[in-house]
Amino acid sequence: MKYFFFVLLLLMYVSHCSSANILAFLPTFARSHYGGFQPLLKELAVRGHNVTVLSHFALKNPPPNYHHIDVSKERQNDNNFSILSIAPYLKPLVIPIGTLFFGSQITLETLNNTKVKEFIHSDGYQFDVVIFENFQHECFVSMSHKFSAHAIQLFPATPIAFTSQWYSQPFNPSYIPDPNSGYKDQMSLFERTINFLVTCLQFFLFPIFYMPKQNEIMLNYFNYTGSEFRPSLEEMTKNISLTLINTHFTLGTARPLVPSFIEVAGMHLKPASKLPKDLQELMDNSPDGVVYFSFGSVVKGSHLPKHQVEMFLRQLGQIKQKVLWKWESDDLPELPPNVVVNKWFPQVDILGHPNCVLFITHGGIHSIEEAVYYGVPMLAISIFGDQLYNSIMMESRGAAIRLKYSELNENRFSDNLHDMLSNISYKQNAIKLSKIFHDQPMKPLDKAVYWIEYVIRHNGAHHLKTAGNQLNWIQYLSIDVMLVLLSTMFLILIISFYTMKKMYKWFIRYRKHHTETNDDKKEN
Repeated sequence: MKYFFFVLLLLMYVSHCSSANILAFLPTFARSHYGGFQPLLKELAVRGHNVTVLSHFALKNPPPNYHHIDVSKERQNDNNFSILSIAPYLKPLVIPIGTLFFGSQITLETLNNTKVKEFIHSDGYQFDVVIFENFQHECFVSMSHKFSAHAIQLFPATPIAFTSQWYSQPFNPSYIPDPNSGYKDQMSLFERTINFLVTCLQFFLFPIFYMPKQNEIMLNYFNYTGSEFRPSLEEMTKNISLTLINTHFTLGTARPLVPSFIEVAGMHLKPASKLPKDLQELMDNSPDGVVYFSFGSVVKGSHLPKHQVEMFLRQLGQIKQKVLWKWESDDLPELPPNVVVNKWFPQVDILGHPNCVLFITHGGIHSIEEAVYYGVPMLAISIFGDQLYNSIMMESRGAAIRLKYSELNENRFSDNLHDMLSNISYKQNAIKLSKIFHDQPMKPLDKAVYWIEYVIRHNGAHHLKTAGNQLNWIQYLSIDVMLVLLSTMFLILIISFYTMKKMYKWFIRYRKHHTETNDDKKEN
C-alpha cells in the first residue's frame, strides 16, 4: 500500500512539472540557429508540457500538445554575396564595432513580419515560461513581461564578452578569447592585447550605443496592452531565470560559469541512422573513404566565385576518396568522376558513417558539434562570425586545420587537404575529442529539460543568479571601488604632504630659534 502512495505522489509531482504552458518565441529566419534547439521543444512537449512555438520552421509529426505558429515568409534579399565579399575585412576590432551599429538590423528584419507583429499584439494566450533566442535580440525578453512568465534565453553559440558581462558571467580577457577575436585560449602577448581591446570595446561601448538601440526597438515593436507599465530593458534582462548555451568546453574554451548558465551543445545529436540506399551503397563501397563538403545553410557552395569552384574541383578530383558536395543550384559545374553533388545530404548520418574520413566545413557551431560527436577530422574554411573561433579551437585540439576564407588559395587548400588525408593524427585527435564530448553525466537534451523544469518548479529559480546580476557595469568592474581607493590614496598623499610641509616649517623654525639661542649664549 505504501508503494501505491509513493507512486501516486511521484505522479502528482511529475504532473505538476508537466502542466506548464511554454512559449518558444523564435521568429528568426536562420534554420541553422533553430535546428539545434528544435529537439528541446519537441522533448518538452513529449514530457507533457503545452508547447507553443512561433517560428519559420514546422515540426514533422509533432506531439498533440506541440502547437506551431507559422511566421514563415520569403526573404527579400539573399546575403551570401555580401557575406563572402566582406570576409576579408572581418578583423577582431572591426567586428564588435560593426555589431555595435548594425547588429540590431537582424532584430528589425525579424520583427518586420506581419505575422510576428500580429502575435505580439494578440490577446488570449497564457504562458508560464517564455523561451527566446538571444542573438542580438535582447528586446525579445519583452514577451516574458507580456505574459508575466519566467524568461529563459537560448544562446546559439559561445557568448561574446558584452553578453557575458551583461549577465554577470565571468569573462577574463587574459585567458578567455572573445569569439570575435578568432584566438584560441593560449594567447601571445599581442593576441591578449587585441583580445583585451575587443573586450573593453564591448564593455564600454555596447551599453552606451547598442542597448539603447535595442530599447528603441522594444518601444516601437513591443507596444502591447500593458507595455506602458513595463520595466526597463536592462531590468528585464537582469531578471532572466536561465540561459542555455549551445556550446561545451570540448568545443571551445574551458571557463567559469554562473549557475544560471548551462552548456547544452549537442541536443540534436544521436547515433547515426541508415542512409538512403544510393548513399549507403556509395559509403559502404568506398574503401579509401568519403570526404563530405558543406558550407552549411547560410553560405551556399553554389554562390562561391567561379574560379574558387573550379579550384575546389581540380584539387578534389586528384584525391582517391569519394567526395559528397552539398551544392544548392541546378547549374552544375563539370564534375570529376569521384565528386557527387546534391542540394541536400543527411549530414549527421554521413558524418556518422565509419567511412567518412574528412569534413570540409565552414566551421559553424552545429557542424563542429556533429563532427566532434562522430569523431571526424575537419578542414575548416572559416568565413565569418563564430566560425573563426570554432575553427581555431578545433585546430588547437589537433582535430582540424583552419583556413580563413580571406586567405584561401589553391596551394594552401591543396596542401591542407592532402595533409588531412595523409596524417592519421587528425583522426586520432578527433576520436579522442569525441570520447571527451560523450563522457557527460547527462545527455545534453535531458540536462536542458531538467533545468527548464527546475525553473518551473522553483518559481523562476532566481537563486541561481549571482549578486553581480544586480550591478551596473561600473560596479561590476569595480571602477567605483578603484575610484574610492585612488581618492583615499590621493587624500592620504595630500594630508601627508601638508603634514610634512608643516613639520618641515616647524623644524626650520625650531632650528632657527635654537641657533639664535645658542648665539645669544655665546655672546653672554
